[in-house]
Amino acid sequence: MARTWIRRPHVLALVAAAVLVIAGIVLLVSPADGAFGALAWVAIVVGVALGAVALFFARTPKS
Repeated sequence: MARTWIRRPHVLALVAAAVLVIAGIVLLVSPADGAFGALAWVAIVVGVALGAVALFFARTPKS
């Protein structure tokens, strides 16, 4: 099991990106005021960026 996670770290990064995007959406639609809106957008942007970078490095040749 550990070998699979070492050889495929992009899977963990994609899961983390999905969690960040979902958490950002939940924070965005929550009735909380203040900095939660900004925190939600930061979480969404970071999640999308992390997912894009993970997919880029997953598709890059390993030569």
